[in-house]
Amino acid sequence: MHTDLPVPQRRTEARAAVSIPAAVFADGFDQPVELECSNLSSSGMFLHGNPSLALGEEVLLVFVPPGTGHHIFIEAVVVRALSGEVGGRGLGLRFARMPRNDTDVLRSALGRRRDEARVWDRAVADLEFDLEAN
Repeated sequence: MHTDLPVPQRRTEARAAVSIPAAVFADGFDQPVELECSNLSSSGMFLHGNPSLALGEEVLLVFVPPGTGHHIFIEAVVVRALSGEVGGRGLGLRFARMPRNDTDVLRSALGRRRDEARVWDRAVADLEFDLEAN
């Protein structure tokens, strides 16, 4: 089962597939919970796991965008919760207002990640073409 908070336009920013840790701080947690972020944009992220957070709950996140050493500390709200076996367990988080420098670092990192994915996709397509030609 999954639930979503009503969000006018859920994905206004381009996303990138990633595999980075994110520390989640929330009321009721004795210590931060580290979850894997698999999907990241400049407006939010998807975290795998089920740390018992409710829709609408506010959290503090700490993460390092891929390819940078820049720590981002940001408030976020839970806008999606997956608890089913098919899609796994996880949380969709929407970031609160992010400082300009953090936004620039994150967008730059995401742009590099998307460029790398395009290069990889073209290399695989070329390889498949070569294999079919032989």
